[in-house]
Amino acid sequence: MIFTSQKKFDDEVSKEASDLCDQLMMEIGSELHDDLIQKLSVFRLYMDRMERSAHDRVEIESLLINMRTDFEAVIDSIRRISRSFLPEPVEHESFNSTLESLCKSLEKPGLGKIHFQTEGKEQLIPENVRRNLYRIVQELIHNSFKHSSAWHIYVQSLWTEHSLVINVEDDGSGFNKVSEFIDALRKKTNTLRLRTQAIGAVVTYHHGSKGLLVSVEYTISS
Repeated sequence: MIFTSQKKFDDEVSKEASDLCDQLMMEIGSELHDDLIQKLSVFRLYMDRMERSAHDRVEIESLLINMRTDFEAVIDSIRRISRSFLPEPVEHESFNSTLESLCKSLEKPGLGKIHFQTEGKEQLIPENVRRNLYRIVQELIHNSFKHSSAWHIYVQSLWTEHSLVINVEDDGSGFNKVSEFIDALRKKTNTLRLRTQAIGAVVTYHHGSKGLLVSVEYTISS
């Protein structure tokens, strides 16, 4: 995109930033409503049942067991949501280790498995690049679980002397609609586009062997 003046460039950046804020607010609201609030609402039902079963010790003990299990699920949801907004600890570990830890933390036991693989010798990349690439992979995994109903997500980092390519592929139910997804993603203004532009990386979308394959390529300066 070519801008004929600084004002037009600033206007476009402001518009994209505003759109991004709106998108983030919608995602936060959706995450809280669809996940956390629904889990918490179950406890109101538990309390109603406990009131009705106040004199039934066996029933009360059964309800307490279920409440403990559901409470752990609530804690996991809070941790997962808060992790999306807290700075990631990347300063004292390799980037590959950081990505692997991210994949493990975002897994959904019994619902979704994330596989991480790396090839090549890891190169030194700037901290701001690490941070943006981390957030890009985080968003791609989140999108795969949320929009593609994926059971498995495959994250791969490929290192060469002059580049880093990160591939994220899922086996979601949207396999037959991958072409439609690709067209929509290419036109969409989102955090992936802004983050890749910020670090000079390139994001491309492909029809992979299992489903949607997203590749992020960053050129390593010599």
